Amino acid sequence: MKKVTEILFLAIMLLFVMAGCDEANKIDYIKPVEITFDSVGSNNIVQVDNGIMTYKAKILITSTKKIRAFSMYEANIKTGARGNKIGIDTLFNPTINSFSTEYVITGLNINKAIEVVVEDEDLMTYSKKLLVKITQKVFTSNVVTIETAEVYEGPYYASWLDGRSYFRHTGAAYSSEIDFSLGNIAITGTDTVPAFISSDLRQEKGLLYLPNLRSCKFDLTSMNKTTFDAVPNIDASIITNLPAPTLSAIKAENGKVYVYENDTEKGLIYVGAVVVKTGTLEQPDGTWVKKNNNYHELKIITKTAPKN
Repeated sequence: MKKVTEILFLAIMLLFVMAGCDEANKIDYIKPVEITFDSVGSNNIVQVDNGIMTYKAKILITSTKKIRAFSMYEANIKTGARGNKIGIDTLFNPTINSFSTEYVITGLNINKAIEVVVEDEDLMTYSKKLLVKITQKVFTSNVVTIETAEVYEGPYYASWLDGRSYFRHTGAAYSSEIDFSLGNIAITGTDTVPAFISSDLRQEKGLLYLPNLRSCKFDLTSMNKTTFDAVPNIDASIITNLPAPTLSAIKAENGKVYVYENDTEKGLIYVGAVVVKTGTLEQPDGTWVKKNNNYHELKIITKTAPKN
């Protein structure tokens, strides 16, 4: 019985020691500087309606310590990385515990972001970012590499996720997203050329293919890179007012701008580069053939207007 009592006593003491350690190591940290944006949720993202070109950010800083400096910067909308300084620093002398200001973000034809930075009396800095999102009508891709064959990038293009190119084995899972394809075919005569091709006609054109892809039509426009770049993200009328394209395949040429349309979107394709490549390529019958200069690599950018 005495042994049992000693064990119980040791167990109780151990619990007290553990509890004491937990209390000693417990950190109830309260950030001394609080930065808030009026009427903006906890994700620090605000979305403006289509056509709204400015947003007034109302900024409030409160602190349990004295504030000695306030500054603002542009911020990268994707990475959040700090960019150019906006205006000049505001220095407080004497220091203060709270501060409010407003800043008008202009030119909202693209998403924009700012970073607010506060320095306290101990020279510690605190920051918070605000992202202002526009209501987009036109979606611009990144520069995407697409091929007339399945070598490094693949011949299938989808405008989603900033633009993607696919092989058959990677594109099968996203077949509903594929907008059009690329291939080397003879459009007039017998010479093969790099061409944008309706994905559902690849088998008919003698190319490797994915089944059950949707139809797409193409036409050449009179636009150049400058007019292509000028198409705003907040107004799709330049794209939607173009005549409906009629061709199921069209030669892809460097520096040209094409219009395409399928059942979900109408868009523009700018061809930034056409490069002749050499490779060993799979043929529709399953064989592999090595030729010189037998496929092409393109760099393209698309601007797409989804259909409602």
